[in-house]
Amino acid sequence: MSEIVKCEICGKSFNKRYVKSHSRLAHEKKASPGSSELSEPEVMQEILSLYGRLSDDKRKELQIRLEAPTPARG
Repeated sequence: MSEIVKCEICGKSFNKRYVKSHSRLAHEKKASPGSSELSEPEVMQEILSLYGRLSDDKRKELQIRLEAPTPARG
């Protein structure tokens, strides 16, 4: 029996077998070869855009995760 999962980017439901292909094809990177990396303001705008797509529950979960202390990198 197939398992239904949600795309982590857009939240649409897909068969688990096909969600990776969907993500790769529907949400491919926007940067073209040879283009420079995004500036910090552009990165912040992209984050805000993605944040706006989250459900209220996922926004709360994200806020909790962002407020949690980050483990030290060694």
